[in-house]
Amino acid sequence: MHFRYFYILFLLNFIFPQCSDGEVEIWDICYSIENTTSLYNPTDSSSEFPISICNLTNLEILDLEVMWGAENYLFGEIPDCITNLENLIYLNLGWNSLYSEIPYDIGNLESLTFLNLLSNQIYGSIPESIGHLTNLTYLNLGFNDISGEIPSSIGELILLEEFYLTDNQISGIIPHSIGNLINLEMLSIYDNQINGSIPSTIGNLVNLVSFNAGINQLEFSIPSSIGNLTKLERFWINYNNLSGHIPYSICNLDLLTWAPGGFNGEHSYLHNNNLCPPYPSCLEEDIGEQNILDCVNLQIGDVNYDEEINIQDIVFIIGIILNEQFDEIADVNSDQIINILDVIQLVNIILN
Repeated sequence: MHFRYFYILFLLNFIFPQCSDGEVEIWDICYSIENTTSLYNPTDSSSEFPISICNLTNLEILDLEVMWGAENYLFGEIPDCITNLENLIYLNLGWNSLYSEIPYDIGNLESLTFLNLLSNQIYGSIPESIGHLTNLTYLNLGFNDISGEIPSSIGELILLEEFYLTDNQISGIIPHSIGNLINLEMLSIYDNQINGSIPSTIGNLVNLVSFNAGINQLEFSIPSSIGNLTKLERFWINYNNLSGHIPYSICNLDLLTWAPGGFNGEHSYLHNNNLCPPYPSCLEEDIGEQNILDCVNLQIGDVNYDEEINIQDIVFIIGIILNEQFDEIADVNSDQIINILDVIQLVNIILN
């Protein structure tokens, strides 16, 4: 009888461990509060987010991403107390089923370098406090139901290298402060409801390799500063409401391979906008479908497409000559060659 009693107690302790002082039970495992610096999900079944994780005050790595095909996903809310884990460097909650807002005080986690909430059911807006995460190099909020605007405080994340907001419900404008992210290499706001213009400060992002802003409601003209992004290998701005003339500086982006349509990751796209001819020679064959009903004709010599002829056009035409390029609007004397004769004639037009 006594043996059977102790055997039952042993099984109960094995199934429901009694943690010692200084330990916390998570997923039926006891973890040292003082010594646990990293935590992964060792189970093979789903559960709510264990609020007891918040007791691991020395935690530096919290990696609960669900691997493809696994069933150990988390559901429920992200507890607010997670923002008390001020030693966290790496927070990965990707590919779970968390139905939650981003904690309001997420900015308390000032040591974070990596934050991934990809592919959950995150809703609500991005907290302004996210701008306090000034050590972040990776931020992925893609494939959720996030709404509201991109906070201007995002411009405080000057170490950020990858930033993804793909497939959400984000509206409002791209903040001018985006131009502060000079280390950014990957930027995706694809498939949202973002409107307004592409800010001229985008030209500050000289390390950008991929910029995906397709399927939004972006308006007005493409800024000439886009020509500064000479490391770009992919540029998607298709399916927007962009209008006006494409700046000739876009031809500086010689690592791009343009296509008139499609969704091939190796190509770049401008199709399904309201962009007006004439188009820069580097992409005129791949401009794709455009609504040009509201377009106005440009005057020969308006090389920078600003509907005025002035000294700035002389600067642009000299750049075209030095780069041995051709643009019909710069061929002022209509001899199919752009050279010093076009510059002289343009000067005469301005003087007269």
